[in-house]
Amino acid sequence: MTKDMKNRGDAIFSAAMMAGLMFSAVPAVAQEFAPEQIELIVPYGAGGGSTIHGQLLAGPLSRELPGQPTILVQNIAGAGSVVGINEFQQSAEPDGLTVAALGTGTFFQYLLKNPAVRYDLPSFRPFLASPFGIVVYGRTDFGLTGNSVADVRYLMENTPVYGGDGATAADLPILVSLDLLGIDIQAVFGLSNADARGGYERGEFQLNFDNMASWSAGVEPMIEEGSTVALFTFGFEQNGEIVRDPMAPDIPTFLEVYEEIHGAPLDGIEYSVWKMLFDIRVMAAKMFVLPAGTPDEILQTYADAMTAALQSEEMQSPMAIDVLGPYPQVTGIEEAAAVLRGAADVSDEQREWLNTWLLETYDVQP
Repeated sequence: MTKDMKNRGDAIFSAAMMAGLMFSAVPAVAQEFAPEQIELIVPYGAGGGSTIHGQLLAGPLSRELPGQPTILVQNIAGAGSVVGINEFQQSAEPDGLTVAALGTGTFFQYLLKNPAVRYDLPSFRPFLASPFGIVVYGRTDFGLTGNSVADVRYLMENTPVYGGDGATAADLPILVSLDLLGIDIQAVFGLSNADARGGYERGEFQLNFDNMASWSAGVEPMIEEGSTVALFTFGFEQNGEIVRDPMAPDIPTFLEVYEEIHGAPLDGIEYSVWKMLFDIRVMAAKMFVLPAGTPDEILQTYADAMTAALQSEEMQSPMAIDVLGPYPQVTGIEEAAAVLRGAADVSDEQREWLNTWLLETYDVQP
């Protein structure tokens, strides 16, 4: 063999090796997920909002992923989502075959340092954030009129009864908001959302809140029949500014009402804590994530597939619109990561303020 022939052979061998390395480095792009089955862990019981959200998206997403793999929704409930997300942390491999659905409980338990938490929330790799607004409302037979500022002033003088899950559960942002406004409540805890709503409709409670997914079917009919008025929504963040909720643009935001009541905008550590809770409860209400260490190529494949899935005809149906509302879905990798950071990055000062508030207001030690 001549020297030139040997050099050409070495070059061909090197090129072949490089091609093989490139092929193995991008499994989600160059290969198909099928016939593999992808597991979507929903850390709540079947039938809840997170399950409905997950089941709605699983089919369209599977059809847009390479190979159209089956996505199986698996409910692993317990401890406000801790059980399911702990399992995801401990068992999920960074191969694109396991996805987790995060809910607000996932963030709250991490925020309050629940000793049962075994997951590193900021390390997860999100490819979808689904915002959901929040509305707080009350009964007209308690004396509320529909004028938000006047009604808040009335509630500052007349203690309403509020039913909910608990001070460290999904109610937390609402309880903090009411307290910042100056409203003392008589709280009845240990109730599911359905039980709290039922008690409110029977007149046992004077205040309640709902995810805006329940606005059209649940809250708006009560307003139209005259039994209920809206106090405020949490609003929605757009271009760095909290604006009115697109589902209820005639209802003022909490920040608007606060400024009217107190004569100045909410600021300082109180605003910092409220904004963190807003980020968790509204902007990061539901998220899809892959485990830490998932390669960028797999993450990008999921983000692209989710973008395409959301544009599919199926996702333009009335049912899909009822579930997702008018809120823009966040599928860009950097944008979804920013939503996760905003909700998961908690300073010592924020956590200390919240822990002190829980202890002094509800005698709860996180």
